[in-house]
Amino acid sequence: MKVYALVLAAGKGTRLGGDENKIFRAIGGRSMLERSVDILFKCVDVDHVVIVADEDEIGRVELLMKEVYPDETIPVIKGGASRQESALAGLLAIERLYTPSVPSDHERRIVLIHDAARCLLPRGLVSDLVDTIAKTYSGVAPAIAVTDTIRLTDERGESIRQTLPRKRLVAMQTPQGADFDIMLKAALVAEEEGALVTDDLELLIRVGYPVRLIRGDERNLKITTPRDIVIAETIVSDELIL
Repeated sequence: MKVYALVLAAGKGTRLGGDENKIFRAIGGRSMLERSVDILFKCVDVDHVVIVADEDEIGRVELLMKEVYPDETIPVIKGGASRQESALAGLLAIERLYTPSVPSDHERRIVLIHDAARCLLPRGLVSDLVDTIAKTYSGVAPAIAVTDTIRLTDERGESIRQTLPRKRLVAMQTPQGADFDIMLKAALVAEEEGALVTDDLELLIRVGYPVRLIRGDERNLKITTPRDIVIAETIVSDELIL
């Protein structure tokens, strides 16, 4: 079995502020991108890591990876205008770079798609994802329970239309993964149909592939706002990443 980790790093992260892509912002002395890649690169369950970056930042990302891993080659691929386009670009790159000239019917290939902004991902969660995908032949993603009351408003956000059942709501995290061939097929179908999706599990749902959730981790937060930086720094200083 081969496991590929696809790190999406092409977004700008405007809500965090600053003059550069947030993936270069340091958390505990190391950039978000470096932390995200390092977690997956050093995970025993992952065989290859591929990064998808903004076209203007490919050189900078390649230089950073060469500084951190001087004896390794981590491919950096040009991303698209959206997360969905970047994920497809990365999947196609994995197909191009790692598909053997003589495909084997016996070796499974699994892909995990991860947002670089979730740079405090516990490695144990990666192992749980790979194990669940391997055993269940389904798409799998981590999720955590929603603790706030969630209400659906009108399109203008001025009045309440519905109070959603909190016990049935979860907040999705990444990595999200499945067998590689299934994920690539689902992404290509969505592109052909012009469908817009919010995450990778939705791609699989659209083609009728079974999906399931595993317990996520609160430390695996997506760094989006300045407040998230404070939380992430606290987690790092307390050495809570396992």
